[in-house]
Amino acid sequence: MSIIPENRAADADAGISTERLSLDLMTVAEVDALIIQTRRPDWAEDFPRPEDYDAARRAFEAGLLTPAAARFGMRMIRERATSLVVGTIGFDGVPLEKAVEVTYNVVPSSRAQGYAAEALRAITRFILAQPHVDEVIAYTEPANEISQSVLLAAGFIPQEESDIVLRFTLRRSQLPDANA
Repeated sequence: MSIIPENRAADADAGISTERLSLDLMTVAEVDALIIQTRRPDWAEDFPRPEDYDAARRAFEAGLLTPAAARFGMRMIRERATSLVVGTIGFDGVPLEKAVEVTYNVVPSSRAQGYAAEALRAITRFILAQPHVDEVIAYTEPANEISQSVLLAAGFIPQEESDIVLRFTLRRSQLPDANA
């Protein structure tokens, strides 16, 4: 069952690149592999994680794999030096009231290299350039200090605190300088 093209290279929204990473929209084959939990040869040894399976399933169920909605779907975080997929990043739905929620995951073998913050900065800058998005929201658990550090490094600002979840936001007007 093909609902999106296997090769999205011609799609202007297909790839977001940073110095070390490529954030490419998931292909049908990648989504299928994640949903049925099979491995592909271009994945890091410890990819995927349970969070990645969940992200693919949520994107599929939310209809974020159609060309019209794909920019709000999930992307593979690919290390450019090795061409290996080391995580996922994307949005948990289309914008509501000009806000969209971002989720991300980097495998343990690729953590502590700044990949999550680098990917988060790139995708946030990309999505805030869209006319119908003014704010990106991220949630993390109070005990997850690493995720909080990633969000702060990407320019997100803590908004609310509870015993269950912390909310971070980044508005278009708060975007850090592209060279930061």
